Amino acid sequence: MEVYVSLGIIILGGLITASLQLSLGTLLLLYHASFGKNIRIKTKELASSYIAGSTFMDFMLLGTTLFLVLTLSAGGVLPNIAYVVLFGVLIALGIVAWLFYYRRKGSTELWLPRQLAGYIRSRAVVTNDNSEAFSLGLLVPLSEILFTLPLLIISADAILHLGTVYQALGLITFTAFGTLPLLILRFFIRRGRNIAEVQRWRIKNKTFFRFFTSIGFIVLAIFILTFVILKGGA
Repeated sequence: MEVYVSLGIIILGGLITASLQLSLGTLLLLYHASFGKNIRIKTKELASSYIAGSTFMDFMLLGTTLFLVLTLSAGGVLPNIAYVVLFGVLIALGIVAWLFYYRRKGSTELWLPRQLAGYIRSRAVVTNDNSEAFSLGLLVPLSEILFTLPLLIISADAILHLGTVYQALGLITFTAFGTLPLLILRFFIRRGRNIAEVQRWRIKNKTFFRFFTSIGFIVLAIFILTFVILKGGA
Protein backbone atom coordinates (compact mmCIF):
# COMPACT_ATOMS: atom_id res chain seq x y z
CA MET A 1 0.00 0.00 0.00
CA GLU A 2 1.47 3.34 -1.08
CA VAL A 3 2.04 6.05 1.51
CA TYR A 4 -0.52 8.41 -0.04
CA VAL A 5 -3.16 5.65 0.08
CA SER A 6 -2.44 5.00 3.75
CA LEU A 7 -2.62 8.69 4.56
CA GLY A 8 -5.84 9.06 2.59
CA ILE A 9 -7.48 6.21 4.51
CA ILE A 10 -6.37 7.63 7.87
CA ILE A 11 -7.62 11.13 7.05
CA LEU A 12 -10.94 9.92 5.64
CA GLY A 13 -11.45 7.62 8.61
CA GLY A 14 -10.68 10.48 10.99
CA LEU A 15 -13.05 12.86 9.22
CA ILE A 16 -15.92 10.37 9.34
CA THR A 17 -15.27 9.76 13.03
CA ALA A 18 -15.31 13.52 13.61
CA SER A 19 -18.69 13.82 11.89
CA LEU A 20 -20.39 11.42 14.34
CA GLN A 21 -22.44 13.39 16.82
CA LEU A 22 -22.67 11.41 20.06
CA SER A 23 -19.51 12.79 21.70
CA LEU A 24 -20.43 16.35 20.77
CA GLY A 25 -24.04 15.96 21.90
CA THR A 26 -22.95 14.50 25.23
CA LEU A 27 -20.57 17.38 25.84
CA LEU A 28 -23.45 19.78 25.18
CA LEU A 29 -25.55 17.92 27.77
CA LEU A 30 -22.68 18.15 30.23
CA TYR A 31 -22.34 21.89 29.64
CA HIS A 32 -26.10 22.40 29.99
CA ALA A 33 -26.31 20.52 33.27
CA SER A 34 -23.08 21.95 34.67
CA PHE A 35 -23.90 25.60 33.99
CA GLY A 36 -26.93 25.24 36.23
CA LYS A 37 -25.14 23.95 39.31
CA ASN A 38 -21.45 24.91 39.14
CA ILE A 39 -19.36 28.00 38.90
CA ARG A 40 -17.84 28.60 35.49
CA ILE A 41 -14.34 27.40 36.47
CA LYS A 42 -15.78 24.05 37.58
CA THR A 43 -17.65 23.75 34.29
CA LYS A 44 -14.41 24.27 32.38
CA GLU A 45 -12.74 21.55 34.43
CA LEU A 46 -15.57 19.09 33.78
CA ALA A 47 -15.47 19.80 30.04
CA SER A 48 -11.69 19.35 29.95
CA SER A 49 -11.93 16.05 31.85
CA TYR A 50 -14.65 14.79 29.49
CA ILE A 51 -12.57 15.70 26.43
CA ALA A 52 -9.50 14.03 27.96
CA GLY A 53 -11.49 10.84 28.59
CA SER A 54 -12.93 10.80 25.07
CA THR A 55 -9.50 11.42 23.52
CA PHE A 56 -7.89 8.71 25.63
CA MET A 57 -10.55 6.16 24.65
CA ASP A 58 -10.22 7.04 20.93
CA PHE A 59 -6.46 6.56 21.25
CA MET A 60 -6.83 3.26 23.12
CA LEU A 61 -9.41 1.89 20.67
CA LEU A 62 -7.15 2.56 17.71
CA GLY A 63 -4.08 1.32 19.60
CA THR A 64 -5.86 -1.91 20.54
CA THR A 65 -7.05 -2.36 16.96
CA LEU A 66 -3.48 -1.85 15.74
CA PHE A 67 -2.28 -4.58 18.07
CA LEU A 68 -5.04 -6.99 17.00
CA VAL A 69 -4.49 -6.39 13.28
CA LEU A 70 -0.75 -6.86 13.71
CA THR A 71 -1.27 -10.05 15.75
CA LEU A 72 -4.06 -11.69 13.76
CA SER A 73 -3.03 -10.80 10.21
CA ALA A 74 0.02 -11.77 8.22
CA GLY A 75 2.59 -9.34 9.54
CA GLY A 76 0.04 -6.56 9.91
CA VAL A 77 -1.33 -6.84 6.37
CA LEU A 78 -5.02 -7.54 5.92
CA PRO A 79 -5.82 -10.03 3.13
CA ASN A 80 -7.71 -8.79 0.10
CA ILE A 81 -10.87 -10.66 1.17
CA ALA A 82 -10.90 -8.65 4.40
CA TYR A 83 -10.98 -5.45 2.40
CA VAL A 84 -13.78 -6.81 0.24
CA VAL A 85 -15.82 -7.44 3.39
CA LEU A 86 -14.95 -4.01 4.77
CA PHE A 87 -15.98 -2.45 1.46
CA GLY A 88 -19.43 -3.98 1.82
CA VAL A 89 -19.68 -2.93 5.47
CA LEU A 90 -18.76 0.67 4.62
CA ILE A 91 -21.39 0.86 1.88
CA ALA A 92 -23.98 -0.55 4.29
CA LEU A 93 -22.99 1.95 7.00
CA GLY A 94 -23.27 4.79 4.50
CA ILE A 95 -26.87 3.80 3.81
CA VAL A 96 -27.64 3.24 7.50
CA ALA A 97 -26.12 6.60 8.44
CA TRP A 98 -28.38 8.40 5.97
CA LEU A 99 -31.58 6.56 6.86
CA PHE A 100 -31.29 5.83 10.57
CA TYR A 101 -28.51 7.83 12.28
CA TYR A 102 -30.99 10.47 13.42
CA ARG A 103 -34.29 9.29 14.89
CA ARG A 104 -36.60 12.22 14.22
CA LYS A 105 -36.84 15.12 11.84
CA GLY A 106 -36.19 18.45 13.52
CA SER A 107 -34.13 17.04 16.39
CA THR A 108 -30.62 15.72 16.99
CA GLU A 109 -31.80 12.56 18.76
CA LEU A 110 -29.54 9.74 17.62
CA TRP A 111 -29.99 6.10 16.71
CA LEU A 112 -28.89 4.72 20.09
CA PRO A 113 -31.11 2.23 21.97
CA ARG A 114 -33.29 4.22 24.36
CA GLN A 115 -31.84 2.53 27.43
CA LEU A 116 -28.27 3.42 26.47
CA ALA A 117 -29.22 6.95 25.43
CA GLY A 118 -31.05 7.44 28.71
CA TYR A 119 -28.06 6.19 30.67
CA ILE A 120 -25.65 8.56 28.91
CA ARG A 121 -28.06 11.46 29.40
CA SER A 122 -28.50 10.71 33.10
CA ARG A 123 -24.74 10.40 33.58
CA ALA A 124 -24.18 13.77 31.91
CA VAL A 125 -26.80 15.42 34.14
CA VAL A 126 -25.41 14.12 37.45
CA THR A 127 -21.69 14.44 36.62
CA ASN A 128 -20.22 16.81 39.15
CA ASP A 129 -16.52 15.98 39.46
CA ASN A 130 -13.60 15.46 37.13
CA SER A 131 -13.34 11.68 37.52
CA GLU A 132 -17.01 11.25 36.58
CA ALA A 133 -16.55 13.52 33.56
CA PHE A 134 -13.46 11.56 32.49
CA SER A 135 -15.31 8.23 32.79
CA LEU A 136 -18.22 9.66 30.77
CA GLY A 137 -15.70 10.61 28.09
CA LEU A 138 -14.45 7.01 28.12
CA LEU A 139 -17.96 5.62 27.70
CA VAL A 140 -19.18 7.65 24.75
CA PRO A 141 -16.73 6.46 22.02
CA LEU A 142 -17.51 2.87 22.99
CA SER A 143 -21.20 3.56 22.44
CA GLU A 144 -20.64 4.31 18.74
CA ILE A 145 -18.36 1.36 18.08
CA LEU A 146 -20.88 0.02 15.55
CA PHE A 147 -19.96 2.91 13.25
CA THR A 148 -16.31 3.33 14.17
CA LEU A 149 -15.04 -0.27 14.26
CA PRO A 150 -14.64 -0.63 10.46
CA LEU A 151 -12.89 2.77 10.42
CA LEU A 152 -10.56 1.64 13.19
CA ILE A 153 -9.69 -1.61 11.40
CA ILE A 154 -9.01 0.06 8.05
CA SER A 155 -7.07 2.94 9.62
CA ALA A 156 -5.03 0.54 11.77
CA ASP A 157 -3.99 -1.46 8.72
CA ALA A 158 -3.13 1.76 6.88
CA ILE A 159 -0.99 2.95 9.82
CA LEU A 160 0.90 -0.35 9.82
CA HIS A 161 1.91 0.32 6.22
CA LEU A 162 3.67 3.52 7.20
CA GLY A 163 7.23 3.77 8.42
CA THR A 164 7.85 3.40 12.14
CA VAL A 165 8.17 7.14 12.76
CA TYR A 166 5.03 7.94 10.80
CA GLN A 167 2.97 5.24 12.50
CA ALA A 168 2.86 7.31 15.69
CA LEU A 169 1.91 10.36 13.63
CA GLY A 170 -0.90 8.40 11.95
CA LEU A 171 -2.23 7.28 15.33
CA ILE A 172 -2.16 10.84 16.64
CA THR A 173 -3.76 12.23 13.47
CA PHE A 174 -6.74 9.87 13.62
CA THR A 175 -7.24 10.53 17.33
CA ALA A 176 -6.99 14.29 16.83
CA PHE A 177 -9.85 14.27 14.33
CA GLY A 178 -12.12 12.63 16.90
CA THR A 179 -11.22 15.30 19.46
CA LEU A 180 -11.41 18.31 17.15
CA PRO A 181 -15.22 18.87 17.26
CA LEU A 182 -15.09 18.83 21.08
CA LEU A 183 -12.28 21.39 21.14
CA ILE A 184 -14.15 23.60 18.67
CA LEU A 185 -17.28 23.46 20.84
CA ARG A 186 -15.29 24.37 23.95
CA PHE A 187 -13.70 27.27 22.06
CA PHE A 188 -17.08 28.71 21.05
CA ILE A 189 -18.54 28.27 24.53
CA ARG A 190 -15.56 30.10 26.02
CA ARG A 191 -16.06 32.88 23.47
CA GLY A 192 -19.58 33.50 24.74
CA ARG A 193 -21.80 31.30 22.59
CA ASN A 194 -24.61 29.79 24.65
CA ILE A 195 -25.81 26.19 24.58
CA ALA A 196 -29.12 27.06 22.90
CA GLU A 197 -27.32 28.75 19.98
CA VAL A 198 -25.06 25.76 19.46
CA GLN A 199 -27.98 23.32 19.58
CA ARG A 200 -30.00 25.38 17.09
CA TRP A 201 -26.96 25.37 14.81
CA ARG A 202 -26.73 21.57 15.10
CA ILE A 203 -30.40 21.17 14.21
CA LYS A 204 -30.12 23.59 11.30
CA ASN A 205 -27.11 21.70 9.89
CA LYS A 206 -28.27 18.18 10.73
CA THR A 207 -28.85 17.29 7.07
CA PHE A 208 -25.31 18.36 6.21
CA PHE A 209 -23.81 16.22 8.98
CA ARG A 210 -25.93 13.24 7.98
CA PHE A 211 -24.94 13.70 4.34
CA PHE A 212 -21.25 14.12 5.24
CA THR A 213 -21.20 10.96 7.37
CA SER A 214 -23.09 8.89 4.81
CA ILE A 215 -21.04 10.07 1.83
CA GLY A 216 -17.86 9.73 3.89
CA PHE A 217 -18.43 6.01 4.38
CA ILE A 218 -19.19 5.55 0.68
CA VAL A 219 -16.20 7.61 -0.46
CA LEU A 220 -13.89 5.61 1.81
CA ALA A 221 -15.38 2.38 0.40
CA ILE A 222 -14.73 3.55 -3.18
CA PHE A 223 -11.24 4.67 -2.16
CA ILE A 224 -10.24 1.24 -0.86
CA LEU A 225 -11.96 -0.43 -3.84
CA THR A 226 -9.91 1.65 -6.25
CA PHE A 227 -6.54 1.73 -4.52
CA VAL A 228 -6.49 -1.52 -2.56
CA ILE A 229 -8.95 -4.19 -3.74
CA LEU A 230 -8.58 -3.71 -7.50
CA LYS A 231 -4.80 -3.61 -7.11
CA GLY A 232 -4.83 -7.05 -5.57
CA GLY A 233 -4.70 -6.21 -1.85
CA ALA A 234 -2.56 -4.20 0.53
